[in-house]
Amino acid sequence: MLRGDGLPKWVKLECVVRVLAARSVERRDPQEVVRHFLQLWLRASDDSDSAVPDLEGPAEGAVTAPVAEESTNAIRQRGLPERNSDFTGRDLLLDEVRRKLGEGRSLPVILHGLGGTGKTQVAVEYLYRWAVAEHDLVWWVPAQDPILARNSLAALAERLQLPATRDLQQTVRSVISELERGRLSWHLVFDNAGLSDELLALLPSSARGRVLVTSRNPNWANIGTAIEVPPFDRAESIQFLRRRGSGIDGADAARLADRLGDFPLALEQVAAVQAAAGMPVRDLMLLFDEHMQELLATGRPQHYTNTVVAFVRIAVDSLRSKSPSAAQVLELFAHLSPEPVSVTLLRSGQDALVTGPLARALRDPIEMALTIRALREYGLAQVDQQTRQITVHRLVQVALREALDEPARVRGRHNLELLLAAANPGAPEDMRTWDLYKEIAPHVISAGLVGSTHPPARQLVVDQIRFQSRAGDYAGSLRLADLAIATWSPAGDDVPAQPVEELAMQATFERAETLRALGRYDDSRELSIVSWNRLRESPGYGARHEFTLRAARTVAAHHRINGAYRRALEIDLETLEHVRAAEPRDDERVLRQMNNVGVNRRLLGDFWQAFQLDEEVLRRRRELYGERDGRTLISVANLARDHIGLGHFQQAYELQQGALQAFRERLGARHQQVLMSVRTVVVALRKLGQYAEAMRLARENYEISLVQLGPDHEHTLAAMMSLANVGRAAAVADNHAPDEPLELAKLAVARYRRIFGRDNPVTLAAEVNHAIILRALGDQRALDMDRMTLSELQDRLGDEHPYTLCAAANFATGLSLDQQFGDARDLLKRTLEKSERVRGEEHPDSLGCAVNLVIELRNLGELGSAQALLDTTLGTLRRVLGPHHPSTVNAALGLRAECDIEPPPN
Repeated sequence: MLRGDGLPKWVKLECVVRVLAARSVERRDPQEVVRHFLQLWLRASDDSDSAVPDLEGPAEGAVTAPVAEESTNAIRQRGLPERNSDFTGRDLLLDEVRRKLGEGRSLPVILHGLGGTGKTQVAVEYLYRWAVAEHDLVWWVPAQDPILARNSLAALAERLQLPATRDLQQTVRSVISELERGRLSWHLVFDNAGLSDELLALLPSSARGRVLVTSRNPNWANIGTAIEVPPFDRAESIQFLRRRGSGIDGADAARLADRLGDFPLALEQVAAVQAAAGMPVRDLMLLFDEHMQELLATGRPQHYTNTVVAFVRIAVDSLRSKSPSAAQVLELFAHLSPEPVSVTLLRSGQDALVTGPLARALRDPIEMALTIRALREYGLAQVDQQTRQITVHRLVQVALREALDEPARVRGRHNLELLLAAANPGAPEDMRTWDLYKEIAPHVISAGLVGSTHPPARQLVVDQIRFQSRAGDYAGSLRLADLAIATWSPAGDDVPAQPVEELAMQATFERAETLRALGRYDDSRELSIVSWNRLRESPGYGARHEFTLRAARTVAAHHRINGAYRRALEIDLETLEHVRAAEPRDDERVLRQMNNVGVNRRLLGDFWQAFQLDEEVLRRRRELYGERDGRTLISVANLARDHIGLGHFQQAYELQQGALQAFRERLGARHQQVLMSVRTVVVALRKLGQYAEAMRLARENYEISLVQLGPDHEHTLAAMMSLANVGRAAAVADNHAPDEPLELAKLAVARYRRIFGRDNPVTLAAEVNHAIILRALGDQRALDMDRMTLSELQDRLGDEHPYTLCAAANFATGLSLDQQFGDARDLLKRTLEKSERVRGEEHPDSLGCAVNLVIELRNLGELGSAQALLDTTLGTLRRVLGPHHPSTVNAALGLRAECDIEPPPN
């Protein structure tokens, strides 16, 4: 790939490298291999004649960006920090940045240097001077943590008019791919970037794109074109101090600059304090010398950070007398992350029992405005006037932790715990609360909430774990869950207090759910089973405790995923008994558990019992919640699936189609439940013979699922299989070769095998469909595939499961095509008898089996029996499916029926 005519995108090459590294017999560390190939790719991009070619971009002169409808100014300004009105000098540095970025290479340009030299301010000034005017899109990415960077890039999806997904990683991949397509010119800034493989994977590359990185890590020089940001030169320092301070003459400015080492952040601090306090420079320097002597007496090395600490102490002392509320807000920032904090977040915690001055500021908007103004005057915080977000520089935060005395540090941490806990919306599954949860997320660990003794603060941690998982940030959810479990679980013989143990158990549940969402089914199942057994055997919980029942549902779900449907049914039936016996009785919990039992019945092929359960749940949910409630609509979808299983295709279509619009309005067009329901409509339409409409919907549903859920999600694979089934049916009806359906089926089978295992029922169902398509193409391998699949289904599900009956009918077709007419007839007779007993005489699959038996009877010269069976079967087909249905017409023409399978949602 690297030696070809065109250089591929890094995101594409990385995918290939990771797959090959995982399969390599050498068992090398995949991260090591990726780093090696990244260096090769960067070298190849340097050696290319121009910027990295856009291999999949539009032809020259093609139409523009997908965001063209929005005003250019609105697009450009999204997410940018405010411009610094006091920005001084740096002209030579800015010119160098402009020259390096203008060279057109695909490598990022790196601004690196010590903290406080002004790297971020240089980047901001560059954007406003040039990038905003020259690019269609300018975007600011906070990058000190890969989680923050991913969230920022995911937010860009909306600006690019890309479909949002529930998987954050998938959304980010879509954003990077769109940027690399080169349909618009863009400029991204990754600010305060740590150097990690996770972050490197987030850097897009395009001939029409530019990436500027700010970082304290000099090793970024190995990744891109590095430019060191030094301190001010002396002239810039003097210019800045005289502009920012109050009445500072040139000589005093020169002395201050010399004492502070020309570091911009230290200069900003001294100028702000001097201006706010109205203090003569001589007095200010005396205070500074006193604090510096105190700092040096502690044995710390003399470094410019100490100058910041000294001036922060001066500022805090002055602030306490002028604005006690501002001083107490500042104490909070000593324990927050460097991410901006909105006034909205602070005031969301106004009911917290914090100390007096802070409480008054939180509850009084005027007092809060005065507090923020005081922070700005002393140069301790920046406030974005549009977003009302407060930012304290990360070095000022470090200095704060040094400058505050012990009582102030303790008070700040305690106030912050109370405030954030009070700001917790308490509903992590409600998308309306997600903006607030997203803003709280960066501060949970830095604020020490995991180790807090305040129960509501720990509850916030659990809610954050759940929110991050629901929002698709599985890595962040897993990291926080691991930290919480390690902190809250008892060590040795220690027995924690009951509330702490319960919170640890909730975090464990969320961890298991997140592992399952990540496709780590084995890890999730093991954790779920261990938790369930522990709870059942614990005298403090027992079989009927809420946590035990929740764990049982998760264990049953894993059995379904593994294809152990009977074991899942046993657990869910036992859980239903406990839920019904619980006091006080929770009707919705009972209905939810009845729903789970119905899922198991449907997977076992017992569609009639599933139908009766789901009908009862739907009736009661309609009474409790109304027609348009999400829970009611989910029950409608389940009942429609039961109709499909029973062969009631028209009823299934009408029921699901009738609720689909309400479903979309309630949950959104791309919600998993909506995508599953659209697939039910696709299956019903195909079974009704309406191939064109089914094909259109199936393709649309598969493409959305691919973007929304990712290529390996079970619902994406099911949507792929449905598209293959309808494509095969349509191609056969039009006398075309089903080449595209064959490729889809092969890919689906390969992914089912890899993710769920070779003998999982969903994998075997996909194998059945694959063989049908091969047979339509005249491929002799279909017979052996059917033989093996039938045997495996018999072992896994038994002789009378609908999947087994479909496989048996199809195997008989293969035997007949192989001239084994007697064996084909005997197998079909046995299969028809079982199908009529299990599914009923009028089930379309039973009728398809009868049609095939007619053909075998004729092959063996049993014409009388064949004609009698045909007459009966045609009459039933006309009544059940209609005289013009393809199955009825094909039966009259003497064509065989194929019994395909639609993989179910687990």
